[in-house]
This record gives sequence, structure tokens and C-alpha cells, in this order.
Amino acid sequence: MMQYGDRTKIPQLKKLWKACFADEDAYIHDFFEAMYENEHVLLEEEKGVLIGASFFLPGKIWMERPDTDDAWQPVRYVYALAVLPQFRGRGVGAGLLRRAHELYHAPLIAEPAEAGLIGGFYEPLGFTSDFYIKKSTMELPQYDLRAAQAEEWEWIPASPAEYLTIRDTRFRRNGYVTWPLPHVAFALRQHGSSGGGAYILRMAGREELLLYFIENQTVIVTETTLCEEECMELLTPHVAGTCDKMIVTGQTADSTDRLIGMSYGLFSHNGNGYLNLSLD
Repeated sequence: MMQYGDRTKIPQLKKLWKACFADEDAYIHDFFEAMYENEHVLLEEEKGVLIGASFFLPGKIWMERPDTDDAWQPVRYVYALAVLPQFRGRGVGAGLLRRAHELYHAPLIAEPAEAGLIGGFYEPLGFTSDFYIKKSTMELPQYDLRAAQAEEWEWIPASPAEYLTIRDTRFRRNGYVTWPLPHVAFALRQHGSSGGGAYILRMAGREELLLYFIENQTVIVTETTLCEEECMELLTPHVAGTCDKMIVTGQTADSTDRLIGMSYGLFSHNGNGYLNLSLD
């Protein structure tokens, strides 16, 4: 039996999540505290046992249409689609996706957790490849920490509301996906708890965004309006001695770059969407 979420079933949902994804308990707890709403999750039960579930988080995509006014279109982001191993292969996951499209009356956006799911699961259900990301990896140079004092940029911690306002202004174009404020706030907190943060950078009339975290001695820039060279120049003083590599992600329409997102039910799709700040 499929149904919307139920707060009394949160313990079962957390057990299902842990069994399928093995995420840390702290992350699971933080997600449910910040993001859980009954109407944003669908459950599949069999004889009183929760066998599958998925979150369908709200967002909006900017669609530029030649025959009508440009407009925001609601979407649902498929997150933590999980089915207990012993119940896989029975169409539970596919059923959750089909039912979600019917209930929410909105296109679905999904990030395949592994390459095999693209052709093995999502494409047979009608999902198309629409969101690509470019990743550039650079070695960090040795840096004299005293030189950090010579920086001209002003670093200002960004509140979720400030970040969202600038993000929507700078990144909005055809296929750009934006998120509600609680989603943005949760994503920014996760970056901050992983050694990074969200910043507004100002200098000589410029105002730029920088969002990054640190993992395994690598600085990972999730989103920025800076060029790669500026990221290197600005972040090196802050991570000298702790990181030796930097990965900068950016938007791209080149299908030879890494596919990160697929969609079902969009008005149009040209592989030129911008899906970032998602909860991968």
C-alpha cells in the first residue's frame, strides 16, 4: 500500500535509509529535523512493513518558452529513493516515481546514484538526460600563510536568504533549478559542518558567491560565480597545510561532461539545465 509520509513512521524511515545508503546517523538526523514534511515523502508498505520510500522535495525550474511567457515551473526532486534489498526487482521504486508524478502534478528530477541506474532504471521509465556538470581538478600550490593578510577581497558569511537571492539572480537561465529557503539553509549548514561555508565576496564593485567544503584533504567548490583561477587564488591561503587539491564544479551544456541529473515530464529538455545545490 502506497501513502504519504507519517511522522509515526520516521523511525522506520531512518532504518530503511540506513540499510540502503549507510549514511552517518548525524546526517540522517539533521535531514529529518530540517527537511521532513509528510507531504514530501511517499511510503510503500507490505503487510505493515515499510519496504520502500522516497522523498520528493519541492523546487522550481526556469523555463524559457518561445510561444509563451518565460516562467517558473514547479518540480519535485527525487531524493533517497530506497527499497529494501529483498523487495527489489518488483517495481516498487518505479511505482513510487509513477505515483509521485500523478500526485504532485509536477515534473520529476533525479540524480542517479550510479551510472548503471541511468540506462538500467531511469531511461526505461522515460527519464531523459538534462543536467550536466563540469569538474576541474587542480593541485594546490604551497602558500606562505602570511600572504593571506594581503587579500583584497572582503569575505562575508552568507545567510541562506542572501545566498538564494544572489544565486537566483546570477544563475537563472533556461533550465535553472532553484530551491526553497529551508533546502538552501540545510545545504549551507552541511557545507559549514564539513570545513567549508557559503560566502559573499566583495571587491571593487564586484559581488561573487562561493560555496565549498573539505573532504579527504580536498577542497570541493560546489558552486561559485568566480572563475577557477580566482577560486585557487582565494582559497589557497585558507586551506594551506590541510589540503593539497581543489575540485571546482560548474555549469555546462556539454554532454561529454558528467551527467548528474535526469528529468521526467518537463515541457522541454535540451540538456542545458543547471542543477546544483542539490542533496547528493
